[in-house]
Amino acid sequence: MQPGMTRALVFGGTGAVGSEVVRGLHQHGVPTVFTYRTSHDKAQALAAELSQRAICVDLAEPQAVRTMIAQLVREGSAPDVFIHCAAVHRALALDQIADEDWAHLHAVNTHSAFVACQALAPSMIQAKRGQIVFVGALDRTQSFAAPAHFAASQGALSALAMALAKELGSHGICVNMVALGLLDRGLSSGIHPKLVADYQKFSALRRFGTPSEAAKAILWLALANTYVSGKVLPVNGGV
Repeated sequence: MQPGMTRALVFGGTGAVGSEVVRGLHQHGVPTVFTYRTSHDKAQALAAELSQRAICVDLAEPQAVRTMIAQLVREGSAPDVFIHCAAVHRALALDQIADEDWAHLHAVNTHSAFVACQALAPSMIQAKRGQIVFVGALDRTQSFAAPAHFAASQGALSALAMALAKELGSHGICVNMVALGLLDRGLSSGIHPKLVADYQKFSALRRFGTPSEAAKAILWLALANTYVSGKVLPVNGGV
């Protein structure tokens, strides 16, 4: 962990991967604020167990995101580390994707990441340090069957990481994305069995990953990385 990097903000802290990330930050002694939307009991239990702070916020509402971050800044708790672990996913065919499906998925998966970076950039620039890690899927080099609106949101995240890395790099801020393969919990649980079989067939390790394995890669970028920026790190078992 870089000197002075002492606070973290995690979007989607009650998810399968997000909760492992929050646990890992706790193990590294990093005070963490994490968000949740509906999993109130799980969030409160995790916050109490790890002595971290849970905040209920609808990531589909940009103003709610801005208000929450502004409050952290006013409190003197502006994070040096931002990890975006939040995502929604619906297995819809092209002709089933309504405008509202597209809008909601992109609001959570992509727009909330942009809004948070926009709100966090001033304090990171002032501190001359920061680590931003987007967590998603699809690293643009493999061809997977995925709903069009979900795939588009992942492409937007990787492009956002590249653009922000260039814009913010001179201020000591690294921006990267971790592209996860299928895991044994979380969003992967809704994947069609045929796609699961294909994934295992073409995976070098012939198995799903675990949220704990995903968190290790995310935490390395968030806490140990000093010279990787604007990149997509595939963590997918060798697909």
